[in-house]
Amino acid sequence: MSDGDLLDELTARLWRVRERLGARVYRAAARAALGAVGAAVLAEAERRAGVRRPAGAVLRFPLGRRRGK
Repeated sequence: MSDGDLLDELTARLWRVRERLGARVYRAAARAALGAVGAAVLAEAERRAGVRRPAGAVLRFPLGRRRGK
C-alpha cells in the first residue's frame, strides 16, 4: 500500500464512522487517530535517538499539601 493509499483508507474509515455513528463518535475517533499518529511519531523518534523507556508502571509523585497557618 502506498502512502497515499494509507491516507485515503484512513480518511474513508473516519468518514464511514461519521455516516454510520454520527458526528460525536467521528470527532472522538478522529482525535484518537491524531493521538495515535503523534504517539507513533514520538516512539519512532525516541527509537532513532536511542532513548529507552523505563520498564514497569509510571507512578505519580505525590505532591505535598500546603499547611494553613
